[in-house]
Amino acid sequence: MHGGYKVLPIAPVIFKVLAWIGVALGIISALIISAGMAMPEAPRWMGLVTLLVGAAYFFIFTVASEVVSLLLDINGRIK
Repeated sequence: MHGGYKVLPIAPVIFKVLAWIGVALGIISALIISAGMAMPEAPRWMGLVTLLVGAAYFFIFTVASEVVSLLLDINGRIK
């Protein structure tokens, strides 16, 4: 299918799953921190920081998924 690349065709799916896991964990941790259920001395604005980190993970893994898909498409068109 894609030459000798066995893992590469499933890599975009793995990256998309990791992206959604990252955003879900970011939202959950932001809610926990904002509600004050984390460490008592943690400031509330740290919830926003963890939400932004989750969004960054989502963006990075989504871009990685698209790049691998693009490279697989280019490889398929060359052959």
